[in-house]
Parts: sequence; C-alpha cells; structure tokens
Amino acid sequence: MSHLLHVSFLLACGWSSHPKHTAARAWLERQAAFATSPLSEVGFVRVSMTPGYRASFSDSQAALADITSRKQARWLPADLHAAQLPVLANHAHVTDAYLVELARAHGLKLATLDDKLCNMNWAAGIAENPL
Repeated sequence: MSHLLHVSFLLACGWSSHPKHTAARAWLERQAAFATSPLSEVGFVRVSMTPGYRASFSDSQAALADITSRKQARWLPADLHAAQLPVLANHAHVTDAYLVELARAHGLKLATLDDKLCNMNWAAGIAENPL
C-alpha cells in the first residue's frame, strides 16, 4: 500500500532536528512509492518557516526537493472539491480531512505522526502512523 505524506510526516523526513527524523527517513527509504500533494507540500514550507524550525524559504524548498526528487515519489494533484469532505465538528480539521479524503480517493493511506488524526472516525482506515 502506498501512502500520501501528511505535513507532520514530511517535517520529520525533512529536518534532522525533528525527534522522529531517523525513523521517518528509514521508513521512507523502504517504500516502493509514496506521494505528496500541494496541501502537504505547502504545509511543509509554511511550518518549516515558523520559529520552531527557523528555515528560510529556500532552505524549506531544498528540504522538500530532497524528499520529492526521490525515484519512488509521485505528485498527487489536489483534485477534490470541498463538497467531498465529511461532516466536521470544527475548522481545525478541514485540511486534515481533505488530505484523508484525497488519499482515500486515490487508493492510498495517509502517513502521519498525528495520532489524534488517526483516531478521528472520518480518518479510520486511511490515516495511520507508520512509525
């Protein structure tokens, strides 16, 4: 089963300062294929530039390219409409729900480090923490 990478997983793969970096990179190396999407890529750049990571825009782009240039990587277009989202309790879940539904629509799992996301009823069977 191939995976769409969630922002949290991209951050772990992209930055050696992340506590799960080594495990995430090892998992990524073992994958025959994986995907990123516009939402996960933009989220990676956005969070990378926050005080928590302190990356410049160009450093963020380079770290993302290091992940997405791998031969097993593919780019998944954000081709769902908002009407395809499940009913959500609040605004905080919109992006995650979109990524879950995007993975589902393309027959993928969503690789995430967000255990709360994995426990959402609308993410069951799709969002998983592979570590």
